[in-house]
Amino acid sequence: MTPTKLTQLLHIQYPIIQAPMFLVSNTAMVIEAMKSGIAGCIPALNYRTLEELKTAIQELKAAKVAGGAFGFNLIVNKSNLKYKEQLRVLCEEGCDFIITSLGSPEETINQAHKVGIKVFCDVTDLHFAQKVEQLGADAAIAVNNEAGGHRGDLSPEQLIKLLKVNLTIPVISAGGVGCKADIDKMLSFGADGVS
Repeated sequence: MTPTKLTQLLHIQYPIIQAPMFLVSNTAMVIEAMKSGIAGCIPALNYRTLEELKTAIQELKAAKVAGGAFGFNLIVNKSNLKYKEQLRVLCEEGCDFIITSLGSPEETINQAHKVGIKVFCDVTDLHFAQKVEQLGADAAIAVNNEAGGHRGDLSPEQLIKLLKVNLTIPVISAGGVGCKADIDKMLSFGADGVS
């Protein structure tokens, strides 16, 4: 597979992020993702305590292999009462990237960049994509109308093409991917990777 901006950003073999799934994603899944040459991601809220989150990060760091990467999805609005402490633990322990969801990523971008962690931000439209780019996001995750969870209104093709024309940061498509043909389709629309 041809290198993309996502493979270059995360030093992974394939332009794929194993999407973070609430109460489903775990360290075993992410370790297998890394072994396969992709990035794996877990919602920070999958861990009930900060100590469990810290232990998971340490396990993933110990298992990390060349060509793979790992990160955490962080809900960055007031509904996540653990947000600030989770961010602190992620920055202290380290990971390759953080995906922000459902709020302003400004504090996460500022804190994560201080310790060399990349920040990718979920967006559903051009307005929010341009905002996160101005805040310094490393990539925009284009959450389309085929995504799970908090999905957008635009089709993958519409959203990817809209963001590619208007942003300078990489665009990662989220939603509608289940096999290689789907990955190829998203890349043909201009995506730099998929989640």
